[in-house]
Amino acid sequence: MIKLSIKERREQFLFFVALFVFTVGLLSFGMFYSGNSGHEISKEELEVKINENEVFENMVKETMPIVDTTFRQITRYNPNVQAVFLKNDIQLSLGSIKTAFDRKASDSRYKIFVQTAQLYDRLFYDRQEQNRNITDIELYKKQLEDCITNRHQLQQTIYSR
Repeated sequence: MIKLSIKERREQFLFFVALFVFTVGLLSFGMFYSGNSGHEISKEELEVKINENEVFENMVKETMPIVDTTFRQITRYNPNVQAVFLKNDIQLSLGSIKTAFDRKASDSRYKIFVQTAQLYDRLFYDRQEQNRNITDIELYKKQLEDCITNRHQLQQTIYSR
């Protein structure tokens, strides 16, 4: 085992500290410094982004009443009522929500309109199917009651003989 003097240990310690500081500095420089800063933006680009945001916000303000009305129509829709115009109104409203996306499909923010239309379309379909399922359940209950009564009648006729 090599024994070092205090002076040699101090020199070795200072060497490792300097090596550590140099390595940390080099890694920090590599991670945090980039020659082309993405945060720098020209005045024209900033104006374009602000205008795009305003157009999007205006589109949302125009479309929100349609979205709210469509939701109310879907929740109030009763499939038992034979009114084809109600179904057509809902389908047209869903189409108008989708057209908001078509105005600027390249912007990912506009996907919200298509997703909303798809969600409401599923909700409308579920609303129609729910009523069919309820009527099916009522039909099955009625058939079960008929079976039970027929079984009781058969049991009574068998026991009476």
